[in-house]
Amino acid sequence: MANLEISDEKFGNIKNSVILITGGSSGIGRSTAQLCLNLGATVVVGDLNAPDPELENAERFKFLNVNVTDWESLRSMFDEANKLFGRIDHVFANAGVGPTTDFLDVTLDKNGQLEPPKLRTIDINLLGPIYTTRLASAYMSELANQRPDGAGGSIVLAASASSFQNFSAGDYTIAKHGVLGMIRGMGSKIQEKNLRLNAIAPSWTATGIVPGNILQSLGACVQSPEVVARSVVLLFADPERHGEVIYSWEGHYREVNKTDGGLLASANAMLKNADNEERVMIKINEAELYHK
Repeated sequence: MANLEISDEKFGNIKNSVILITGGSSGIGRSTAQLCLNLGATVVVGDLNAPDPELENAERFKFLNVNVTDWESLRSMFDEANKLFGRIDHVFANAGVGPTTDFLDVTLDKNGQLEPPKLRTIDINLLGPIYTTRLASAYMSELANQRPDGAGGSIVLAASASSFQNFSAGDYTIAKHGVLGMIRGMGSKIQEKNLRLNAIAPSWTATGIVPGNILQSLGACVQSPEVVARSVVLLFADPERHGEVIYSWEGHYREVNKTDGGLLASANAMLKNADNEERVMIKINEAELYHK
């Protein structure tokens, strides 16, 4: 698999777009917001924490307080963005937190009974993207034919390098595998709405989850969030990209899902019948054979 080159020339059609980013006050989300602003887009950031003054005072920028695990809060964000700017062109479901539990720890309640596991990381890192994608699909599909370039918009999910490998961070890894599952499970239906669904899968990146200096002290090669932001904006800007996952590491990029020799090709080679299984599933959906 060849590395992917991301040049500024690939970002041309981002100007004048309306872009909504969850978790955009810091880290990868903040860097993506800044890059989009620099390219002439209008940016709406939803976060529990307000952004720094440099971002908040920028032209064509709007901050909205949002909790991505709260349906009403997230729906209000989409409502407000749509009212303010008349449409939403691209959405980055970026809000996330680090590991909370491996689901195997033993904690007891006041009666000495085993407590259920904490689901904070699952709620934010997986339920949040599911909520965000559902809302984005509903709001953006209605406006897809009204976009200035005539093309549908796009949704980018924050997956991770942990989405497709062993990674000893129980709930975090499970959630990020689930995000990859969203690409596989929702892609066909999203495309029917004239929308695109892609994901980024960064390796170690200097964000607030684990400070970069600590990662470096442990021997990790750490990239800046600005590097990852470029992969997000590429997925926004290129109307041919759908169902892709861009892995980034040390400032390099590679599409790892659909490319020759990538994850899907490897699965097809091992399973032999994978393509047929998907074709049958599409026919089942078309015939509405599942009871809803």
